[in-house]
Amino acid sequence: ENGVFLRQRYRDFLPEGPYRYDGTFSFFSERVERNIVSTGLLARGLFPDRTGMEGFAVERPNIVPVATTQDGADVLMNCPRDGPCQGALSRDKKAWVKANEVGVYEKHRELFRAVSDACGYPLEPGKIVYKGKKKPLTWAAKAVMDAFTFSQNEGLDATMGGRLNMTTIKAFHSVVEGMVHDMNFGQPHQITYWTGDFIPTFLGLARVPLREEVNKLHVFLNHRELVYAVAHMLGMPIQFPGQRPDSLPSGCSLLMEVYDHGVRAFFWSPSQPSHEDKARYLQEKRPMSELYKHGVLLPTAATGCPSGQVCPVETFAYSFLNWVTKTGTYVSLCNVSVEDTFFAKGEASLGIMEDWVQPEVLAARGVNVTRPSVQALGLTEDDAEALGFALVKEAESGQLRGPGVDAKVSGGGSSTMRIICVSAVMSLIAGSVGFALGRGSTTAVAAEEEGRYRAIS
Repeated sequence: ENGVFLRQRYRDFLPEGPYRYDGTFSFFSERVERNIVSTGLLARGLFPDRTGMEGFAVERPNIVPVATTQDGADVLMNCPRDGPCQGALSRDKKAWVKANEVGVYEKHRELFRAVSDACGYPLEPGKIVYKGKKKPLTWAAKAVMDAFTFSQNEGLDATMGGRLNMTTIKAFHSVVEGMVHDMNFGQPHQITYWTGDFIPTFLGLARVPLREEVNKLHVFLNHRELVYAVAHMLGMPIQFPGQRPDSLPSGCSLLMEVYDHGVRAFFWSPSQPSHEDKARYLQEKRPMSELYKHGVLLPTAATGCPSGQVCPVETFAYSFLNWVTKTGTYVSLCNVSVEDTFFAKGEASLGIMEDWVQPEVLAARGVNVTRPSVQALGLTEDDAEALGFALVKEAESGQLRGPGVDAKVSGGGSSTMRIICVSAVMSLIAGSVGFALGRGSTTAVAAEEEGRYRAIS
């Protein structure tokens, strides 16, 4: 559904026809098998069967190449679990479990017992054993929570035939999700190592002028943790309809349409047809794909940016700099060096940021510096002026003003634009979550905007 949505929304931007082997598109997946499978499914939505090469198979599929990460050297997609920050994450998780897990269990003892009885397995600290090794309660509880979530997403009976009620399941999800988030992201430096090199990579793709204008869509597919960390570092509030605040539904996406004068951001979530609708479609032998057509698109915004409107890419860069100035980069946090990985599983890139994202260069290029955005970035007005930023009033015709900026941001209009698309995708088969990133060249956005653009979804 995510691939179909991207094809429909950007149908006037993406070239018609089959997959092109000319650099227009590229697909990059985190190396876990279910993520690679999901990347292929997203590509299938973008490039459906019977549109591919002739003579290979009757179905005429599009043969889409998918690149993937290297074992132990991932600094882009999964730095703390398959890259140089594994040690840092392990230490932080062990410290959190030791300090918090028993207390959380005691506070919600009856809830854990109810789910334990329904599952026939003790969800209790010290009693979780997997393949002969003891595991934290949080580890096991997350697996159960994910099973509930995936069953609900697919319209299945999450109550296991009435062993639990939905009130108990929702309460369990709320408690366990809080445990997982606090363990993985509870400290600012954890957000830093979860994002790794991804935001600098995004900033490079969003930078004007384009380095490779032929590139229209880059798909990066990964787990939800990267989506969550990127949203938090950039200050994007997470709130989906029917979901708890700060909770990402399975298969969600973060789309950032990048124009010449800035970025406009959206969240997207897939359709969730009911068990009854699915049963009816099966009985009537109707194609299940009809229940997965568009999903839900929600405007969002980074720190200092108006929701649903275009905001300078430098504002995103400054949010990144503001964060890592306080925590350090993942390289310093995890003591990364080329020698650490070169003779083992692969060489880790140490390219953290380019010169253009330094504060003085941002000021020279012009940044969205309305008073609310200055405050949101943690600066005083004197600080901003000392850095060379020109303060403007929000009422000044919706324009950004600075040494390098004079662009209307009323929503795109006929201005030149590019799109960078960052998505989190779930496979119906594998239940995986991922990321997509893209950029493009000349035309209109879903018949709503006209011009030349690149997208990050």
